[in-house]
Amino acid sequence: MTKAEISNRLQQLQFDADLIKAYDEPHRFYHTLDHIQDVLQNLNNTNLLKQDELFLTAIFHDIIYNPQSATNEEDSALFFIDSAKNTSLTQAQKEHVKQLILDTKHHIPNVEFSEEFINADLAILSSSFDKLITYEKQIFKEFQFVDYSIYKLKRLEVLKQLNKNGNLNSLIDYVNVVQPNIAVFAGSFNPFHKGHYNVLQKAEKLFDKVIIAFGKNPDKTVRTWDIPKTIGNRQLTEYNGLLTDYVDSLGYDVTLVRGLRNSTDFQYEQNQYRYIQELKPDIKIVNVFCDKEFEHISSSGIRTLEKYDKHKGYLLP
Repeated sequence: MTKAEISNRLQQLQFDADLIKAYDEPHRFYHTLDHIQDVLQNLNNTNLLKQDELFLTAIFHDIIYNPQSATNEEDSALFFIDSAKNTSLTQAQKEHVKQLILDTKHHIPNVEFSEEFINADLAILSSSFDKLITYEKQIFKEFQFVDYSIYKLKRLEVLKQLNKNGNLNSLIDYVNVVQPNIAVFAGSFNPFHKGHYNVLQKAEKLFDKVIIAFGKNPDKTVRTWDIPKTIGNRQLTEYNGLLTDYVDSLGYDVTLVRGLRNSTDFQYEQNQYRYIQELKPDIKIVNVFCDKEFEHISSSGIRTLEKYDKHKGYLLP
């Protein structure tokens, strides 16, 4: 079904057509509208899409999705019940959809058509190896807030639980040996502003994941600003001491990302690079220039402007 067709059917069932905008949330990489459309297509292939309850389950089962939450299915089910208040669905239909959504948490069918829906939802696991790799990279991005060493162990556990027919053996082998291209974007970030975010977005096009490391610089003001919610889905960490020691503590290979605003920054970073290279000769560093519109922004400048309440335009929402 196209996006327009989904919206039209939702309206026919007396639901808000705009609720599917939830699938555009920036922290979603797999659990997007594309996934919902795949589920709908899988239901259509088994002649089940004509049933309104299964259509609604497809739309609502991932409507609330935060990879850092353990209650997505429960929250999605409650969101559905609230959204269905002013519709013509019977109470039995509402309860049926609610339970269908809850069954996707542990993939254990408890009601009619639950097994069929779970199969439609997990159809990606029977895909070709290239599609499984794409799926794995999307899941990795959704869980980028987890340190890689922990992610790898937990991900292998999940895949082994789902590997009922041995069809995931190749994906398990891939996850076991692959080394994602991970970078570290370090700074005092007091505050983390739009210029930093511009560099981060550019770096994320080059790497599978970018860790944001808040360093405590004894020569700079102690960080007093809150971390913006905009970057809350990334791995955020703090470190004391030398950056090279922090990199060594990770236990896996990373590249340092250094944000540059102008030639003055470049000269400073060139000098810093010599120290870093002497402390850790094998280190990799990538310099990323911010766009011209951000080259004048600095944390110190923002702190000065804050005194006159003129700083907010430089901060992330």
